Amino acid sequence: MSPITLAAPASGVRKSALARRYTAAHYKHLALYLILAVGIGFRLFHFFYNRSLFIDELYLNISLIKLNFWELATQPLAYEQKAPIVYLWSVKLCVLLFGKGEKALRLFSLICGISALFAFIPVARFYLKEWGVVLAVGLLSLSWATIYHSVEAKQYSAELLATVLGLLLYTRYHNATRLHPLLLWGLAGGLLLWLSFSLIFVLAGIGTALSLKAIFERNWKRFFTYLIPFSLWLFSFGLLYVLFLGKYHQSGWLIDFFDKAYDAFMPLHITNYDQALWFLKKPYNVLYHPLGVLLHLNNNIASFSVKFLLKLGWLTGIFLVFGMIMLFRSARISFFILFLPILITFLASALKLYPIFDRFILFLAPLIILFIAFGAEKSMKLFSLKYRASLLLVCILISPALANSARHFFYPDTLLRLSNSTEREGIMHINENFKEGDAVYVFWNMRHAYDYYKEAYGLKYTAIKGSYVKSISTSPEDYLRNLSPDFAKFKGKKRLWYIYNTNNDSDIGEYLGQPTWYSRNGYVAPLAVEQEIGRFGRKVSRYTMYYQHIILYELND
Repeated sequence: MSPITLAAPASGVRKSALARRYTAAHYKHLALYLILAVGIGFRLFHFFYNRSLFIDELYLNISLIKLNFWELATQPLAYEQKAPIVYLWSVKLCVLLFGKGEKALRLFSLICGISALFAFIPVARFYLKEWGVVLAVGLLSLSWATIYHSVEAKQYSAELLATVLGLLLYTRYHNATRLHPLLLWGLAGGLLLWLSFSLIFVLAGIGTALSLKAIFERNWKRFFTYLIPFSLWLFSFGLLYVLFLGKYHQSGWLIDFFDKAYDAFMPLHITNYDQALWFLKKPYNVLYHPLGVLLHLNNNIASFSVKFLLKLGWLTGIFLVFGMIMLFRSARISFFILFLPILITFLASALKLYPIFDRFILFLAPLIILFIAFGAEKSMKLFSLKYRASLLLVCILISPALANSARHFFYPDTLLRLSNSTEREGIMHINENFKEGDAVYVFWNMRHAYDYYKEAYGLKYTAIKGSYVKSISTSPEDYLRNLSPDFAKFKGKKRLWYIYNTNNDSDIGEYLGQPTWYSRNGYVAPLAVEQEIGRFGRKVSRYTMYYQHIILYELND
């Protein structure tokens, strides 16, 4: 047999292998860009759909449309709101350029949300290879939670971007030894703290991991070079604390609220079953929000076990735990870079300094996603999965996030229900049907909505804002007596619009359940006011949307 005959099959095998590798690489790039396009498309759709602002957005943005740059930096925000100064100034700039509407207030969040996706690609490629990158970017891009916060007029999308940029800086500069890149790392990280308060947990984790590594290796030269960027971070945080954070007093009512309403603080001492269960419930809840990887199911599925299986959280959880174990075994420093920020955040929650609650831990999502993707990637390698099988696994893990976000795309009201944000619809319903001689009475728990839309939309009516008298009242009867000066303002009016919300029964700065007569079972203050107003005239119409109610009365002479 001639040598030429022998060489031909070997060359064919090599060409076939190259073709398979090219095909796999082509599918990976195609999948990555398709996922990015779909994720950005979802964000743009919801941005232009322009849902009503929900209660927390209204609380913050009343200050943003009324205060100037200097006042935002020096004066307390209304409703005891807090946000980083770079975020506030960035949104204020959007307001000056594009007006006081919702889209202007959400534009910076949208920019941050889309930027985080592109910045996450090199971060994912640092930790992962091949299909793991596609999975990681896919989970971040298609998660309903990251999409929702990308079009929310709050700072959480900026916090997500800050975490991704913090990780990106680590991948670029962690091996730096020269002064210039070390200074760049320190200055960039320090500036990011002014965009995101929560970034301190990420930077603290990175700094702790790298410092301990240098100490354990007795690499003192490396340790002291790390002090250059870390000292700049610390200086920036100290300045931030003196100028802003130190002025925010610890709010006992807020701690009480997150403790009672959401069980948001990790128990330090386990003394009962519920406290032990916290360590199972909270990680599982993280899969729902902020990760958004639990499949949303209709409530008509009664069986808990069936729901648990269909949501696929158990599958994602397996890869999360497996990814943490495998990364710890294969690249310990990379493990601690991702794990320590999570640990520090949970420890802060145990000290009741920071709540473990959906949007507040959105900044941790990229870290957790990298663990999940690493676990999936190691599983592909362990079972020698070909690119078709790998693609199938990626699709299975991404499918709950994609299904949720697709549902919110085709039925955007389902996303609206997650925040119960219909204040604009109620306020504008009155504005469209208001007639000369009408009066509008806004119950106290809708004042924030009225204040914003009056300023931003120039409503044609000036409402009577319901007095906040619950704290000085001793009973339901006393409460209505204290509201009688409000009712006297209806005199001489032909019709009365009454608007209230049944979902919010506690004001900012108020402890839950206080006063006890107001919060007892069966008593709903706005309904009691509705019945009292009924004495002044008859109901003509009722407009209801979720928790919001608008009643029109024809008043007696």
